[in-house]
Amino acid sequence: MTPLPSRDQVLASVPEGRSDPFAPVVPRAGVLESSQASMSSTDADATSAPDVRVQGVLQVGGELRALVQTASGAGTVCIGPRGRCPGDAAALLPSGWSVQGIDLRRGCLEVMVSGQAQRRCMA
Repeated sequence: MTPLPSRDQVLASVPEGRSDPFAPVVPRAGVLESSQASMSSTDADATSAPDVRVQGVLQVGGELRALVQTASGAGTVCIGPRGRCPGDAAALLPSGWSVQGIDLRRGCLEVMVSGQAQRRCMA
């Protein structure tokens, strides 16, 4: 029989993750330019429809959050105006946008854009 590896051996073989999974992702040099070039250019107003991709949804201590990727960056959004979460310095969503709901089961984000409801779900 082959003995199982120790706890320390297992932990040493796995790279460490991020210390704060809700912190904005900081792109490596060169990645930001190529990702911005591939995304459609958008204005920061509500008349444009920026590409908002839902990457995940979760519940943190009773608060619903969605992990999203936009042309301006990646991060979390919460229910409310511009999807701003408590403690966020800047909002990921443009003015005129409001997160109306987050569906944990379906992985969807319900947003209101200039008075029109939209649904964005994980691909």
